[in-house]
Amino acid sequence: MSTQKRLDYAYAVGRVHALEIHLIARAVFEEAAEAKDLTGAMKVLVDAGRFLEDRVEFQDSRDLDGYLDSERAVLLTDVAALFREDVFLRIIQERQRPRGLWALVEPLSYPFVRDYVRHLLDLNNLKLYLRARYLERSVDKVEPILLHGGFIEGERFTQNFDLSFSDMSELLHATPYQDVWDRAVHTLLERDSFSDLERGIEDFMMIFLRRARQIVFGPEPVFAFALARLKELELVRLIGVGKLMQIPTAVLRSRISETYV
Repeated sequence: MSTQKRLDYAYAVGRVHALEIHLIARAVFEEAAEAKDLTGAMKVLVDAGRFLEDRVEFQDSRDLDGYLDSERAVLLTDVAALFREDVFLRIIQERQRPRGLWALVEPLSYPFVRDYVRHLLDLNNLKLYLRARYLERSVDKVEPILLHGGFIEGERFTQNFDLSFSDMSELLHATPYQDVWDRAVHTLLERDSFSDLERGIEDFMMIFLRRARQIVFGPEPVFAFALARLKELELVRLIGVGKLMQIPTAVLRSRISETYV
């Protein structure tokens, strides 16, 4: 990518660096999880972050969701104005429906964004594979839904479909995903839960996004900030709904994933 085209993002990068100061650290979410009720938890988060209105009292989850929907709408409008290509916003909006993402990023000449999507595709395939194995699905049921475009082609999963969990771990040794797999399998076998798989995927992707802070000019810092802020709003909802439902503090803390700062 030409230096001049990257320099076109000079203002945008400066803008998001100023906004990054207001992102909420993981330790603050853990503090909010310790609060005795929703109002106390939201006060911790609102005091630490930056929100459209300093509101800490909500009647129910719909009230909270309305508040967070407004934050998401403003965020997406703001970053849309900073991007010089619509494709980055489309990737952000469609990240949770990754089937068509590779077609969007394949023509891009921004390796960071391409690699983000390829990791996302790999980890979604890993999730599909583990769930299928746990539920004793046949390989012919899995093959059509595997995603293409990742660093690990879908055929690797189907060709090794009958491997033991430990042998699959060895196969993943040459990839960055072995730790995610091992933790997920351990929790699945111990507690019949996929919670560590979901948490491991979230942590992996957020740690990857942090690399964008080292890129001086270009769309990558804007892209990473937008995803970081969206994840932050998801964590706010996690804490808020958790308090409304009186979920134990230890359980809430265990679900708090890595943050951008």
